[in-house]
Amino acid sequence: MNFTFLCLVIGQCLLLEVQARYNTEVKCFIEKDNSIYCQKVISSSRRRIIDDNIPSHEPYLPTARNSVFYNCSSSECRDVKIYSFIQIVSPRSTLKYCFLQISKIYQCEPVKYNNYKNIDKLLFLSNNIPNKIFYLIDCLAYSDGGRVCHKKDNVDSHTKLVDFGNVARPNESNILSQEEFICEQGEDTINCDHDLYVPYSDGLKKKELVEGDSKILLKTETNAVTLNYNCVQSWCGYSGRLHPTRRALSYEPPGGKVYRCYYANQQQICKEKYGSNLNIYNQRDWLSS
Repeated sequence: MNFTFLCLVIGQCLLLEVQARYNTEVKCFIEKDNSIYCQKVISSSRRRIIDDNIPSHEPYLPTARNSVFYNCSSSECRDVKIYSFIQIVSPRSTLKYCFLQISKIYQCEPVKYNNYKNIDKLLFLSNNIPNKIFYLIDCLAYSDGGRVCHKKDNVDSHTKLVDFGNVARPNESNILSQEEFICEQGEDTINCDHDLYVPYSDGLKKKELVEGDSKILLKTETNAVTLNYNCVQSWCGYSGRLHPTRRALSYEPPGGKVYRCYYANQQQICKEKYGSNLNIYNQRDWLSS
């Protein structure tokens, strides 16, 4: 009797270990003639130790291009044409994306967009949504809810953000945080998503964000664009339109030029940022006309 009880205890422990290491999933496959079949598979867990208090980003992302998307909200999966990330970002999305595997069969998996890191989101979007440009922007969030943002393009992005913040909102030090958005740019429109969720092993949790107002100011290339809070279908974020500009150079504030200045040995050297290459030398606290 004791031996039998011991065997039962060992068996239950082994079963619990197996359940902890493996997840049961249903994967669907679409053949070339568009016929669909699904099967239950056991996939090994990608994490041996799960801590519900630590973010758990999806650790891998297929790099397949031009995937096929299906809406599987009902018993029948129907193909969907994806033209914007506003169709994908909802955590309640029932989309599956299918990418070509061996034997001319498409393997389909749920879209886990909010479980990806931002750099993986960019890869996923760029590979599968045509005729759009995707990029990250950095934003300064102010205590009054205002945001000033700059396109993240190279190693000087943070410097450009601070410079633009000083131009757009001079003499302000009440910056509460720095944030990151993902933006989608078409021919004349920009949509920016505010990455609201953090993935954990037990599901998505909303971030604690600085309360913002209904618009942000974005500097991208030669344009300064005002983006307004907007909702389209189930997505809410910031949207704006690119307007033709006569400026051939970068943005300059009204009524003055922008200079970058360096100070040493009681002297100051200033260089006009966006115009002439002529350097201007001044004594500290003294400007000649």
